[in-house]
Amino acid sequence: MIEIEQSVGYPQSPEAVFAAVTDLAGYPAWQPDVLEVRVTDGGDVGPGTQVTQVRKVMGRRAEVRLTVTRYDAGRVLTLETEPDATPAVTQSYTVRPDAFGTVLDFRLTLDGVPKMAEHLVRTQLGRQAPHILERLGALLSPAAIA
Repeated sequence: MIEIEQSVGYPQSPEAVFAAVTDLAGYPAWQPDVLEVRVTDGGDVGPGTQVTQVRKVMGRRAEVRLTVTRYDAGRVLTLETEPDATPAVTQSYTVRPDAFGTVLDFRLTLDGVPKMAEHLVRTQLGRQAPHILERLGALLSPAAIA
């Protein structure tokens, strides 16, 4: 099992950060490996919302189907693949206020990655996570919004 955890602070409000992580169709703007997102339920994000992400994984296009399994408005968003998916993927975003704005705790879990590839995948994801969260911060900056 591979687990990647990263926390980052942003000067924006928790509401602004949570709005960005729950804008599922907007993921390609800050996650370069996400090429396309289709939200099958179309409406507001909440428990049971289904998403198909087209990702570039190890140089190949791959569709990943995810379901929102936890949604605490303004605070927590968790997306998971179906239980029989290989690898099983869980993406979790927890937003919390702090003295300078907001802290976003990101957690990614992959279960079922072949043992021979685990080290390579863990290393690659460990390098990507800070860059992805940095891109999210740039997207949230006033200059990007204006």
